[in-house]
Amino acid sequence: MGGKNIAIITAGGIGKRLISPTKKQFIKIKGRPLLSWTVDKFVFHEEIDEIIITLPQDEIDVYSKLIIKEYPQRKIKIITGGNLRQDSVYNALLACPEDTSYVLIHDAVRPFVTKKEISQLLILVKEKKAVVPVSKIKNTIKKIRNSRITNTVPRENLVSALTPQVFSYELIRQCHQKARNEKSYFTDDAAILEHFGYDVWTLECGEHNFKITDSYDLKIARYIIENDIQTGDNK
Repeated sequence: MGGKNIAIITAGGIGKRLISPTKKQFIKIKGRPLLSWTVDKFVFHEEIDEIIITLPQDEIDVYSKLIIKEYPQRKIKIITGGNLRQDSVYNALLACPEDTSYVLIHDAVRPFVTKKEISQLLILVKEKKAVVPVSKIKNTIKKIRNSRITNTVPRENLVSALTPQVFSYELIRQCHQKARNEKSYFTDDAAILEHFGYDVWTLECGEHNFKITDSYDLKIARYIIENDIQTGDNK
């Protein structure tokens, strides 16, 4: 019998690019925090055994009660995040059950990942040990210095990294520990494995799994959710 698949949802961000008195992961859409729309994608997926959510210390009391009330029959663990996202993920990795086989590390503000994509990532990770969903770059990419274009970057081999990034539990925990020991910080979890020389593989997905970063993203997300628009392949 195989070990558990654990989804780690990082909800400890401040959201500096979205001007709002409420942190973006807690902004309500159709009466529910954005975080809940994201949690739905994992809590109702039959291949996910448990969910660990990292929350800011000052939000733990309010939102842990809300989450427990909303998902009373589900295995959800609420823990305090760290100063940086990488710290929060490390805390969550330490909180995983001993029989964890794979972890899916996901941003709380990406509510449009599909069930099919999660399943495909879980199939691939059993062979590859480290898999990241990506989307192709559509626009021409320019490199600039002091507002002047210095060169055009060929986009054929460029992609945008998405989440959930899925890993062998032992591998990602070991690499996070190494990064912590040498006080190295990275923009995503895949970059940690790259730093230590491990191969990270990709699964091409659509752009629907976007990260809600600014007010424009929030408007799009609100429109999609309020109008019950299907994004990606949810079959």
